[in-house]
Amino acid sequence: MNKNEELFHVTSMFHTFLKEISKDWNKHGYHLTLTQFKILYLLKLEGPKKVSQLAEVLSLTSSAVTGITDQLLKEGYIEKERAENDRRVVNISLSDKGYSTIEEKQKKQKEIMNTYFHLLNEEDVQHLKRIFTTLIDNVKKKEKQE
Repeated sequence: MNKNEELFHVTSMFHTFLKEISKDWNKHGYHLTLTQFKILYLLKLEGPKKVSQLAEVLSLTSSAVTGITDQLLKEGYIEKERAENDRRVVNISLSDKGYSTIEEKQKKQKEIMNTYFHLLNEEDVQHLKRIFTTLIDNVKKKEKQE
């Protein structure tokens, strides 16, 4: 196989892998998408964020994050509050429901991830992190140039 065929194959394999994880996630009856989970998890780890900050970390557009957070707000997982010093700025934070939900889902998420990654040793995991960090950094660099 030439390099382009190899890269297409790797991309297809990665897509299949993500699809399987999503199916497994959905099979457990979660009412949160993986992206919604990531937003709640990030808010739990780092505290309140602006939409633009969430968008940057998740590599999404601000409008996409606004749509997702509107749904999370509607379901009571987050709270939105205007900044006192600049009413245009909206800070997003976890509600009590969001916090307890993320705590519960995190436990199950760890179990799910372990079923997929348990066969990799620490060195393999570090290689994957390095590879994906390189690829993501390259994508972000390319986006800034456009």
